[in-house]
Amino acid sequence: MTGSESSGAAVIDLGEGWAADPAERPSERRRWTVPAAALCLALLALTVTADRPRPPARLTELARWAEPQAFLLATAGTDTLLVQTHDAITAYDAADGRPRWSLPRVVDSIHDAGGLLVLGMSTPEGESSTEPQYASNEAVAVDRITGQVRWRAQAYLQPVGGLLLAYSGDPQRPAVEVRDPATYALRWRVPARPFAVDAWGSGLWELAGDGQLVEHDLATGAVRRRARVELPDGTRRAVLTSRDAVGVFGYRVDADGFEQVAGVRWYARDGLAAVNAEHRWIGEYDCGAGTSCAYPADGATPFLIDSATGTPIRSLPDTAHVGSDAGLLVFADGRVGSDVSGRLEPGSGRLRTDVAGWRVLSTTGQVARILGHEDHDPFATHVAELTADGLRPLGREPHGLVQCATVPRAAVCTTTSGEVVIWRIGEELP
Repeated sequence: MTGSESSGAAVIDLGEGWAADPAERPSERRRWTVPAAALCLALLALTVTADRPRPPARLTELARWAEPQAFLLATAGTDTLLVQTHDAITAYDAADGRPRWSLPRVVDSIHDAGGLLVLGMSTPEGESSTEPQYASNEAVAVDRITGQVRWRAQAYLQPVGGLLLAYSGDPQRPAVEVRDPATYALRWRVPARPFAVDAWGSGLWELAGDGQLVEHDLATGAVRRRARVELPDGTRRAVLTSRDAVGVFGYRVDADGFEQVAGVRWYARDGLAAVNAEHRWIGEYDCGAGTSCAYPADGATPFLIDSATGTPIRSLPDTAHVGSDAGLLVFADGRVGSDVSGRLEPGSGRLRTDVAGWRVLSTTGQVARILGHEDHDPFATHVAELTADGLRPLGREPHGLVQCATVPRAAVCTTTSGEVVIWRIGEELP
């Protein structure tokens, strides 16, 4: 039985002579008494019931329509699927596939703020765009269920710690404000000095003009503490944060006109004592199976680390990779969109090829969930969910699949035939 053909039905081996004519069966098989036979049958029934695996997940088609202009799929919460075309973004109910609302805009960023979606756009309203833009300077917040517009803003927005950082004015020296995502109400203004948001400590670190490191409460702006620290060399300085330390980087323009790092100082978050620069990750991203992919600020070797403790496990491969609950996926020709060549087991790092030839169709962050594998006689795309236990078959699609986006119980995908399809991911048997 292949993975794509599994039905989830229990198989019971009755031995070699189960189909023989009753007259040809050994006579001793007829010596069972009625109570003994009944007891055995009852035990057999209990065994089958207890051992029968859960039915495999299946794809139930909820909606399908022609939409050759769909180029971006996304999700919000656990109940909303989003489809972006070249002239509108439309939300669909993940439970039944029905459209909820549509906004005639092209968006280039989507931030899920609970009951609100904050959509970032880069073209003034009324202007059309045939390609997505990436320098957002306008934002619209809409109700995730109804699409009702709650507020608008002319700013570049960065979601951090349940709040929004709003950048406006001169891109070289922007005005930065902390705002409430529900109402866009101003919380506080960030001083026009080097700063960094502390994703691990719900704070914001500022390098004051007198050389002090100042920690602010991100929600209120209140000063938690301040301390004078030794600064690195350089004509420009920046603040960066890691899991357990705060860094000050100094930069200087070299003879060729390129800005280079001139010096670095790291200070422990607890007490602000000077610490070494080893394993100071400024970016950690979920890579599945209880691990994170961690990247340093100086371009040094990135590592796979334990998400809970930050302990390094091993260096990351120097080729393209994507996380999964079954280990890091690596690719045949070094591109994430190409066929998977194998996965690295989370514990040992050993290369396993049981997913070779499959292609990643959807990710949550950097963690792959839905994979596809194409057969050509006849043509079909086998769809499976990648779990810690391996590939879990979901179903077949008669066309090629371009990309998918998923919530726990539904998926939206685009096909090579120019269609959008919405499936429920359920436990139903076909």
